[in-house]
Amino acid sequence: MRRGILMVILFVGIAALGVTGASGKTVPTCFGKSATMTGSGTIDGTAGNDVIVGSDAADVIDGKGGNDLICGLGGDDLLSGGLGNDQLDGGAGDDNVIGDVYSESGNVAGGGNDVLLGGDGNDTMTGDSWSWEGTAEGGGNDHLYGGNGDDAHMGGDSVSVFGTSATGGGNDYLDGGPGDDGLTGDSAAPFGGSATGAGDDVLLGGLGSEFIIGDSEGLTAANGSGGDDFIDMGTDGGFVAIGDHNINAPSSESGGPATGAGDDTIVGGSADEFLIGDSSVGDETVTAAGNDSIDGGGGSDVIFGDNTNFDGDASVGTAGGNDRIDGGTGDDAVFAGPADDSLDGSAGTDLCDGESGIDIAKRCEDIANIP
Repeated sequence: MRRGILMVILFVGIAALGVTGASGKTVPTCFGKSATMTGSGTIDGTAGNDVIVGSDAADVIDGKGGNDLICGLGGDDLLSGGLGNDQLDGGAGDDNVIGDVYSESGNVAGGGNDVLLGGDGNDTMTGDSWSWEGTAEGGGNDHLYGGNGDDAHMGGDSVSVFGTSATGGGNDYLDGGPGDDGLTGDSAAPFGGSATGAGDDVLLGGLGSEFIIGDSEGLTAANGSGGDDFIDMGTDGGFVAIGDHNINAPSSESGGPATGAGDDTIVGGSADEFLIGDSSVGDETVTAAGNDSIDGGGGSDVIFGDNTNFDGDASVGTAGGNDRIDGGTGDDAVFAGPADDSLDGSAGTDLCDGESGIDIAKRCEDIANIP
């Protein structure tokens, strides 16, 4: 069903098609609508509803206000929808596609319900607003489709790269498509500040190796109640899945706490993966945990039911959820964390470590800390 939705959007949104106008000239279209603005280089929209088609060069297009349709075509484009409920298609090239407001240095705020298509190429995509050095706000319910290519960042909400904070937590749908992708359900402040977000997101890895974070990623802190997220690494599996927040540095390098946890579902694939039910933290003294469901799928996986340290190789904190963990096929290592958990090693030669709490384990060849 999800792939069917994607195909409908793609067929409707083919940017290269055109219609013949009264003058006999072909008028470019974008998402099935005739362009109101075309050109190359820098193109600014209006306060109203625009249909903007770029070129095969590297374009910079800002929709400004209104519910805009923007198609970048070829080239390495920078597309931003501005305020409103926008639809953007990067087309071919390594594009930066932003649903709302973009700034090099200032504070930005947005929050429309946007649809973003990365197209072919190694794209960066953000559902709401992006600032390199300022604060960023926005939490619309966005749909992002990465398409072919290694999409380093697909974020459902806002990004403050080197600024002090990013805030937003819409209920977003992210499909990485083929390629090695990085998906974050909510906001990101990876190198300078704190991130807040807690939407109920759907994150699909597709083919390739993925690093998926259900909620927010920050340096000094990551906050928010967590949201009940669904993460699917794809049939071939990925690299890392974290159900809630991620801190981007250890405490020795200013990495802070991650507070807030949802009841998440994580589905692994056939690769050897690291799956974490709650957060990967910097400051280990403050933790929170939800009741998560994790299925390792195939491969020899390392699975943690609750929070881990920055390196993702040990459980930390006293917070624990009542988790249900199935290692799937392969030789898995399952660490339940605090609270009362249910562990199933399934096929393969598995280690099941209850760590603490009153846990139940079955089909585990090596059992530790379980009555």
